[in-house]
Amino acid sequence: MSVLSDATGFGERVFSEFSEKNVPFMAAGLAYNAFVSLAPLLVVLFLVVSVVGGGLEDRVVTASGTWLPGPIADVVQQVFQGDAAGGTASVVGLVVVLWGTLKIFRGLDTAFSEIYETTGESSFVDTLKDGVVVFVALVAAVVVTVGAAAVFAAFSETVPYVDALTPLVLVAGLVLAFYPMFYVFPDVDLGWRSVLPGVLFAAVGWAAFQALFQVYLAFSDPTAGSFFGGVVIVVTYLYFSAFVLLLGAVVNAVVGNYSSGTPGGVGGGAVGYDTDVDDSMRGDRLAKYLQDLREDITGHYRGMRPRTDGLPRRERPGGDVDVIEQHSEDADGETRRVTLTWQASGDDKKSGDAADSGVR
Repeated sequence: MSVLSDATGFGERVFSEFSEKNVPFMAAGLAYNAFVSLAPLLVVLFLVVSVVGGGLEDRVVTASGTWLPGPIADVVQQVFQGDAAGGTASVVGLVVVLWGTLKIFRGLDTAFSEIYETTGESSFVDTLKDGVVVFVALVAAVVVTVGAAAVFAAFSETVPYVDALTPLVLVAGLVLAFYPMFYVFPDVDLGWRSVLPGVLFAAVGWAAFQALFQVYLAFSDPTAGSFFGGVVIVVTYLYFSAFVLLLGAVVNAVVGNYSSGTPGGVGGGAVGYDTDVDDSMRGDRLAKYLQDLREDITGHYRGMRPRTDGLPRRERPGGDVDVIEQHSEDADGETRRVTLTWQASGDDKKSGDAADSGVR
């Protein structure tokens, strides 16, 4: 029962952070920048693959047909099997993809700062260095994944059930691609193990989303394959991909106690908070906690009496009050914070207003 309660509490914290930090909005921004960069990125990738040679073009086309949604796979096929190596297109594509990639990495850096509640501003040079590290890791992950898929394809007819390993290869490739991103972009000191929960969540989530998306495309209306329909499908695919990626970052922020549950914006520091109290209280137990808290903070030990200051009363909770008490230590000393969350009762508000307006 305790395990179930802990899991439920963890899920509630993840959902709260996901809602308060505007993750869907940030995912939409990342999807837009990725969409703008998609076509020139394929042109530049075509140039790189053409230089490497060795039949890598065919393997890239085959892998895209297996793992990417139909509209994106069709674009990849047209680029790699058509005449996409024009000099002007190559130069323009390189400029656009560099601009778009920088925007994506800048957006990721901002999104991770929001989720981890860090206050420091990353300079252009820092963002560029982080972007180079992540970009190299992404390219390496793509090469490794495509190479492994090619090896499995070569042995698919001689080794039984080798095709069943394809999803595992996809997840492994995604882990390799995501790990540097989850390690570099948060402006906090992280251990190599502390980023694994979010990386694994994002990798498995991406693989599952890819499978569901392929099922959707298999049963979708074939007559909807117009240019506009293809654009909608591609943008939707990129949006939910960014959505799952940022959700993995939220998981890591909650696991590492870098989240406070405060709405949007950049929060209160780059140091993780240790949670001392995470509980739901009511009645005498809540009153005792608040009395102890008042004594610790103000040093007042006198008994409590009804208010007579005439100020509006706060609405009383209709049920339990969620209490989260945390602390952190840095060079400036110890910082503590207490968060009280409750659903107000309308009846208590009415009775409180009546008491405030009556004769005392």
